[in-house]
Amino acid sequence: MRLFFEQPLLGWLYRNLGEDADTNGSPWSTMFALGIWWSWKWRCGNVFGTDWKCRDRVQFLKDRTKEVSMAHVMLQDPSRRAGRVERMISWSPPGDSWIKLNTDGASRGNPGLATAGGVLHDGDGIWRGGFALNIGVCSAPLAELWGVYYGLYIAWEKRITRLELEVDSEIVVGFLKTGIDDSHPLSFLVRLCYGFLSRDWIVSVSHVYREANRLADGLANYAFSLPLGFHLLESKPDVVDSIVFDDAIGSAYPRYVRL
Repeated sequence: MRLFFEQPLLGWLYRNLGEDADTNGSPWSTMFALGIWWSWKWRCGNVFGTDWKCRDRVQFLKDRTKEVSMAHVMLQDPSRRAGRVERMISWSPPGDSWIKLNTDGASRGNPGLATAGGVLHDGDGIWRGGFALNIGVCSAPLAELWGVYYGLYIAWEKRITRLELEVDSEIVVGFLKTGIDDSHPLSFLVRLCYGFLSRDWIVSVSHVYREANRLADGLANYAFSLPLGFHLLESKPDVVDSIVFDDAIGSAYPRYVRL
């Protein structure tokens, strides 16, 4: 115990972060790292008046450590993921008289250089329009929302009346379906999206896995090579030809999904 409190700072960090001894079923190094991080977060909350109340911080840290340890185990062995099964995931065309909009955002850092992309397809899988957006610097959720906003924008401008919107960010889909607090830093953009959703058309919003959203992801990555700003794509760029072909023939990719 004395050694824990009397070591120099760097030696103390190195020793504890490298300690794999079992503590309540989890490595001590994991509990130590989480304890340091949450202690700093709680301290900042006290200083800046945003303290998050927690009745039992010791038990809270034990619970978070167990969650992290379990997540690590599941990542190492997908077959041990409780309630999950391997499925083949692919993009699917929209229903009759509907147009499908797939959007995606990309951020090289959070925040970092960010882009978004989106594409419209009809029931025959025909390209009906798309876009690539070089945003500059922003967070990943903000990039996702800009993708949704500009996707809705081009769909409305094309006078589409029935739209299936698919996004691979569960957070963004949650914002669009259940709302967001006005104090949230992304609320302004969510409200802009609501402005389109509330217009005189039918829009369904759903979450898809990224394997079903590869073309939108490809357009977002393509946007990194473009000048800053919005780029309307009336025809598909050659750089995504292989993804367009894969979607057209129904190529599917394995993924472990929740039951």
